[in-house]
Amino acid sequence: MNLIDKIFNFIVGLTVILGGLVCVAWFIGSLLVYCLLNRPMWEEVILLGVTIFVFLWFCVSLIRRRPSRDSSRKLQDDGNWGENKEELEAYLDEIEEELRKAGREGKEKETQDLEAARKDILNQIEGHHLEETVEKLRRLRKEARKAGRTVEAEEHSKRIEKHDAKLKERGDRFEDLPKHVRLCVYFMLGSFAISLALIILMIPTVMLLVTWGLWEEWASGSEWMRSPGVMIAVILGCLILACLAVRYVSGYFSPDKSETKKKRAGN
Repeated sequence: MNLIDKIFNFIVGLTVILGGLVCVAWFIGSLLVYCLLNRPMWEEVILLGVTIFVFLWFCVSLIRRRPSRDSSRKLQDDGNWGENKEELEAYLDEIEEELRKAGREGKEKETQDLEAARKDILNQIEGHHLEETVEKLRRLRKEARKAGRTVEAEEHSKRIEKHDAKLKERGDRFEDLPKHVRLCVYFMLGSFAISLALIILMIPTVMLLVTWGLWEEWASGSEWMRSPGVMIAVILGCLILACLAVRYVSGYFSPDKSETKKKRAGN
C-alpha cells in the first residue's frame, strides 16, 4: 500500500507542478506576445509593471501565510488521535443513551443491535489506543538509541513486540491480513490508483497541446493575437489563472497536507 500511495502521490504531484508551470508560462507568454506588437514603450512598461507586481505580490503573500513545517507537524501529532477519540467517544455516548432508552422500553432486538454497535466502538477505541501506544514507544526507543541508553531501548522493544502481538491478534491492520488477500487488494487498488493518476496526468498534457496550438496560431499570423485589446484581456485572464495555479500548488504542497499524506502512507 505504501508503494502504491507513493506512485499515486508522485503522479498527482507531477500533474500539479506541470499544470502550475503551464499556467505561469501562459502568463509570461502573453506578456511577451504583447511586447511584440510594437506598442508604445510607456504602455508596455505600465502593463508589464502592474501585472508582474500583482503576480509577485500574490506569491509573496502566499509564502507568508504558509505554516511552518515544525508547527504543522506538532499540530498533526497532537490532533489526529484526539479528534478520532472524541468522535468515537461521542458516538459511544449516543449509543449508550439509546441503549438505556431501549432497555427501559423493553425492545430486545434493538437492544441487541445497540450492544453489538457498542462493542464495535469499544473495540475501535482499544485498537486506536494500542496503535498510539506502539507509535509512542517507537519514538521513545529511537530517542533512547540516539542517547545511547541500550537497556531502555531494549525495554521499549519488548513492550512494542507485546503490543504488536495484540494488534496482530485483533487483525485490524492491513498487514495482518492473509497474503493472498493482501495481493488481491494490492492489485485492485494499484490498478485503480495508477489508472486514475494517469487520467489526471492528461490535464497538463492537454494544456501543453493548447500551448502548442497557440504557438501555431501566432506563427501563422493570427489576427486576434495581434490585437492589443484582445491581448490585454488575455493577459488579465492568464494573470488570474497563474495566481490560482500558484495558490493551488502552494496548498497542495503545504506542510500540513504533506504530513497528512505521509501519515496515510505509513498506515
